[in-house]
Amino acid sequence: MKNFFRKLHLWLSVPFGVVITIICFTGAMMVFESEITAFCISDITTVAPGEKALPLDKLVEKVKPFLGEGVKVGSVAVSSSPSKAYKVNLSKPHRAAVYVNQYTGEVLGYYERLPFFDVMRRMHRWLMDTRPGDGGIYWGKMIVGVSTLAFALILFTGLIAWWPRNRKMLKNRVQIVASKGVNRFWHDLHVAGGFYALLFLLAMSLTGLTWFFGLQNNNFKFAGTVNHVQNDNKIVAEMNGAQKTGSSRGECIGDCSSCDGVPCGKNPAPVQADAITSATSQADATTGATVNADAVTAATAQADASTGATVGADAVTAATAKSAPAQNADYSKWQLALDKVTACVKDYSEITVSDGAVSVAPDGMGNQRAIDIYRFDKQTGDIISPLFYDEMPLDFKTAGWIRTLHVGSWGGVFSKVLYFLAALLGATLPLTGYYLWIRRICLKKKNKKQ
Repeated sequence: MKNFFRKLHLWLSVPFGVVITIICFTGAMMVFESEITAFCISDITTVAPGEKALPLDKLVEKVKPFLGEGVKVGSVAVSSSPSKAYKVNLSKPHRAAVYVNQYTGEVLGYYERLPFFDVMRRMHRWLMDTRPGDGGIYWGKMIVGVSTLAFALILFTGLIAWWPRNRKMLKNRVQIVASKGVNRFWHDLHVAGGFYALLFLLAMSLTGLTWFFGLQNNNFKFAGTVNHVQNDNKIVAEMNGAQKTGSSRGECIGDCSSCDGVPCGKNPAPVQADAITSATSQADATTGATVNADAVTAATAQADASTGATVGADAVTAATAKSAPAQNADYSKWQLALDKVTACVKDYSEITVSDGAVSVAPDGMGNQRAIDIYRFDKQTGDIISPLFYDEMPLDFKTAGWIRTLHVGSWGGVFSKVLYFLAALLGATLPLTGYYLWIRRICLKKKNKKQ
């Protein structure tokens, strides 16, 4: 039986090995994209803290002269750090933004994704291919997706072939020895290295398959089709009335007139949950890509680099930037809604305001898409309905966890380091495998001649 799995492992690896190496290597290069880019553009993302930030409508007016034809303001991202500039996300091109000093109104600079990481992303997902306009086969996506599936099978068959019969064999198969020649080193790097990176590589490949088969896309569409949200009038009254600050789940203020006449304990009329659609219908983070993002197999870090925010915060930023408001958006109402949310929500990494919704990304580890959404009235700025992450559909939560597990952001810098090393090891596995395979063929030919 082991012999069968060894042969299956080999004949899956031979045709797909080169693509797997490319995907793993490019994935490793993107793990610390946020940290690297934040360092490169720190001159336009860092400000000296002032007494009070200018209103959003004033800041947007400062930015408008820098916008190109047909470009709109999609959202404004506000970091929890007072030394981080406000990020005004634009409707196009992808991930474009303008940074502005919220205390002085000075426009600090224009940002687009660094060319290096853009190439890595395109190579990682589509092998630099472009989607055919005539609806033909998207070969780059197809090759990456099939290679992802093959990689998962290669890892499973490799584990079966690796499994030792006794303790002595186990000791030999978990050691990488560099003092016994090049051949032994390459053998140990392939066998032991694959074992150490196995769990992480499986997590990357299996979660990456959800994009290839469209499961992530379906999850976000499901989240966007939720018909109703339970309107928690106690929270709405507290936020609109600014009665108290602290937890976003404050106690009842005792004034039912502020709750539209609905006594506590009774279910109010449901409201339409279009906030979910505006905040998530185009989210992918990451990578920050669209919901039609293709299969990815290695570790990637798609957190928005310029803010150093979490991947969850970046997902909201990318989503709202894609969902550009109408030309007549009243940005003063954005400010009113932002003030009401920040008065009650204290622990967050970033708050993103778009037309009709305020999205709050939490500060911490775990699911980096565990956002809370506060829908507000575009005419008055009053909070209409909060939608908390733990009340969202299971499919939406699952999609967030899949994304977080895929990019390795669940444990902060620590998990990113592990994913970076595992992705690099994953890139070497096909190369060491080719070396061992070719060497074995050459030895067989040599023995036959003798």
